[in-house]
Amino acid sequence: MRRAGNGVVTAPALGVASLAFVLGFAGLVVAAEGDQPSPPPAPSPPPRLAIYGDVRLRAESDWDSRQSDGMERADRDRLRVRARIGFNYAYDEHISFGARLRTGNPQDQQSPHQTLGDEFETKGVNFDRAFVKGTWGHGWVWGGKNVSPFWAQNELFWDEDVTPEGVAAGGVFKLGESAVRLKPTAGYFIIEGSGSSNSFGDKSHMAAAQVALEAPLSRVDLSGAVGYYAFSDNPATTDIALADMDYAIWVAGARAVFKTARPLSIGVDYMRNVEDYAPTLFNEDQDTGYVFQINLGQLKQRKDWLVGYYYAHIEKFAVVARLAQDDWLRWGSASDTRSSNFEGHELRLAYAFGPSWNVMLRLYDVEGIELESPTAVALEDGRRARLDFNIAF
Repeated sequence: MRRAGNGVVTAPALGVASLAFVLGFAGLVVAAEGDQPSPPPAPSPPPRLAIYGDVRLRAESDWDSRQSDGMERADRDRLRVRARIGFNYAYDEHISFGARLRTGNPQDQQSPHQTLGDEFETKGVNFDRAFVKGTWGHGWVWGGKNVSPFWAQNELFWDEDVTPEGVAAGGVFKLGESAVRLKPTAGYFIIEGSGSSNSFGDKSHMAAAQVALEAPLSRVDLSGAVGYYAFSDNPATTDIALADMDYAIWVAGARAVFKTARPLSIGVDYMRNVEDYAPTLFNEDQDTGYVFQINLGQLKQRKDWLVGYYYAHIEKFAVVARLAQDDWLRWGSASDTRSSNFEGHELRLAYAFGPSWNVMLRLYDVEGIELESPTAVALEDGRRARLDFNIAF
């Protein structure tokens, strides 16, 4: 550093000092920033492709079963399997699509199970889901063949293996600042059997609407729904499900899940067909169904267990028999279970070996409510046991 004779710092010396000050200050800033915690990493986006599937091995026995003609059905033991695999793909934040393959008879919409013991023949697979879905804000819509979009707590009205074909839309809305959610859902689904129709309005179809409510509280989770299902038959076609009949069914259900050490759930369902049938129709007044269920426990983690009891009273026209469950009885044909006009009990016991891996025993005892037809001479009945080993990913 050079000074003038009077002791004043010259310009070059002042510039060097200023540069040193700036560099020193910058060094302090960098050091201070280095002491600050790093910002958290951005969350990873959800996977665009999700693959899922499951396999079931079932041992089943039917015994002590009477037909409507008074004859006894032969006792029957079966070993059965079910395999399903599917995918969902998120094209972007709004559009997704998916599909699923399953085993089973393609003409049996109620069951993907296949019986073992047919000379080691290969087993067929079929698509039971193929759809495109859009989601915007609180709403969603899908078209194609997909799982039923309506709230349900059991399969007494609609078998979960029956995947409707058509379009559905719905939404999820919070009520104020609470955790209560309102879920309206509606859909139009084509049932059409053999034959043809030119317009959507003429086709055999189901048009349905439901409003569901979910209220998670501190000690209990409450849920329920009320829905209306209109089944319209096309006389110009032949379909097994509706069998040339219309249905107009109201379905209401409610469930409470108590958050105890072992979760306790209690549920009820009520269904009523308000279609006005001709008085000449046999059993035309058999239009009501109701279900009570109670379950203790869950099957989420290893060593979890569950005990459950169900009572069902399902009159002949309270449900569309060939779209409802096929677990309780063996009435009907090899490809269609006639699951109405009965009352009975189900007892279930289950144990979890791990997440999505469990064994479940279900016992059924059912009896007919009314004679099935004008030519019937006896009420049908039956006993059944099913032992399922289930594993999924």
